[in-house]
Parts: sequence; structure tokens; C-alpha cells
Amino acid sequence: MGAFARDMKDSLTFFVFVATTALCLSFTFSVFVYRLGVLEDPQRFLVANLVVAVCVAIPTATIASQHEFELKRYQRQLESLASTDPLTGLLNRRFFRISAEDEMHRQRRAGGMAAIVLFDLDQFKLVNDQYGHQAGDAILKRIAEIAYSELRGPFDKLGRWGGEEFVVLLSNVNRDQAWLVCDRLRERLERTEIEYNGQMLKVTASFGFEMLTSDASLDRVLETADRALYVSKTTGRNRVTYAGPRLAATA
Repeated sequence: MGAFARDMKDSLTFFVFVATTALCLSFTFSVFVYRLGVLEDPQRFLVANLVVAVCVAIPTATIASQHEFELKRYQRQLESLASTDPLTGLLNRRFFRISAEDEMHRQRRAGGMAAIVLFDLDQFKLVNDQYGHQAGDAILKRIAEIAYSELRGPFDKLGRWGGEEFVVLLSNVNRDQAWLVCDRLRERLERTEIEYNGQMLKVTASFGFEMLTSDASLDRVLETADRALYVSKTTGRNRVTYAGPRLAATA
């Protein structure tokens, strides 16, 4: 069930609760007055009081449930703003780290491995200098869309690490599987042409990755993946480098 459907369901439940509470209070009051026997026509009073209660309860419940719906939607917007990068809509650094730590907790329960991938757009400064920062922003948003489409929905996590650098958490993969995902994404980006103001722009990306286990230090894994990314950058760009024991030992 989507967030909108859940909010609607909660609002309808709140509507029923408010309306039922109002009617119950009105009915209790009517029965109390009826029991006192102080009215000339208590039955007419009972019916009239319930009619008035319905006329008051339904609008009150409608307003209350609408307020509840708007409040939940506003809360979700605040949560989204707190957890995502405003340009690309991807996870920001803080919430990516939370996702990676959750993955490590999952590994402790169920076993398995994961991979942390850093990839950086090659010579992106030239794009900004030649076409302007708006073109650069358009490219970053398109790259985010492409990268997201290449991953496995809710299982993998994608974030913007900063500038033109992105970070990926590949859940439950071994080294060879992580390499294949990185290389597939690298090839997809290399083939992609991005239209901006009638011009077709192309970029490539360099990748570095390291395996993440339940007993690892997340900061150390990120640093090692960054070293692997640096190797890709300095040995020709548009390639994938696995950190491995050698780079991990120097991290």
C-alpha cells in the first residue's frame, strides 16, 4: 500500500472515530436526560437531539479527518526533505549511512555480504564550464534516474555523496556480482546521450567498490572504495576498480 493510500485509510479511520465518539456522547446525554423524566415529550427530545448530533458530528469529523490527512502529508514531506538530496531526490549522506548500517545489522541476523560503490562523473567540471551549471544539474538528475533504474528497487540503495559523486549499496551480492552491476551501469552511462537545450551531451563515470561485511567499519569501507575510485580516475577513467586487500591495507 502506497503512502497516499495509507494516509487516506488513516484519515477515514479518524473520521469514523470522531463521528462515533460524538454520536455516543450525544446519545449518552439524551439517555441521561430521558431517565430524569423532566421533559414533556422525552422521545421527541431524544430523536431531535440525535439528529442535531449527526448534523454536528459529520462536519466536525470531516474537518478533523482532513486536518489529520494534511498533517500526515506535511510530516512525510518533512521526512523526505530530511532524508533526500534536493536536486536528485536520492538519499543524502546521512540517510545513506543509516541504510548501510541497517544492512550490516541484517547481515548479522541472516548472513551474506554487500558492496559499497562510489562512482564519479568524469571531467564534469568541463561540462559546467562549457554549458553552465543548469546543464550540469540536468545531467546529474538524469544520471540519478539511470542509476536508479539499473538497481534492484528497494533492496539496493542509491545516494548522492556530493557534487558529481554518487554512492550505491548493493545488498546481498558477492564480489563478482558487484563488479557486473558496476560495469553494466558504467556501460549504460557511456551509451547515454542527454538532451539539454537542443544539444546532446555525454558523460562517463569511474567506479570504485569494496565489500561490506557485518563486522566491518563502514567508514573504512567507504574510504577504501574511495581509494579504488581514485585508481579508476588515475588509470584512464570510465572503468571499474575493486579495492581488494591491497587498497584496504592502505586505507
